[in-house]
Amino acid sequence: MRSKLFVAVLVTSVFILSASLVSSAEPTDACALLTQTRLSSVAGVSMGAGSPIARPGACQWAGKGKIVTLTITQTKGGKTPVAQFNEGKKSTLPGIAVEPVSGVGDDAFYVSYGGNSSTGMGLVVKKGSSSFEIRVYGFADQSKSVAKTLALDVVPKF
Repeated sequence: MRSKLFVAVLVTSVFILSASLVSSAEPTDACALLTQTRLSSVAGVSMGAGSPIARPGACQWAGKGKIVTLTITQTKGGKTPVAQFNEGKKSTLPGIAVEPVSGVGDDAFYVSYGGNSSTGMGLVVKKGSSSFEIRVYGFADQSKSVAKTLALDVVPKF
């Protein structure tokens, strides 16, 4: 009788542990992490439905000259999402400006392309062993606040 009870407890424990590991896995569907309604509210214009774009784990929304993309960082070239985050944070490439951000995930930084936010900018966020980037285009002086607001919506889902 004890051996049957031991096996039942063991099987139940393994099942509970594997279920918790699956539920804590990082998301892979970027389009499921932000809603069209939320994006429209933050953007101040009606945004279209999210559409997967060329890269795995990437989604894009657009409306009235404004574009938002969300990309979940994938392991690439043997580099983990965190390793890629750390490299990006130290970027010294010409035309790319990096600025630390507090209060989002475990660590975060803004990255501007072309040296200013009017040409598009991103907010790269590290959370645990994962990272993601929100890029915004067409928001001018509101780029940073829009990206940060959306990132704060995404962070709890990692």
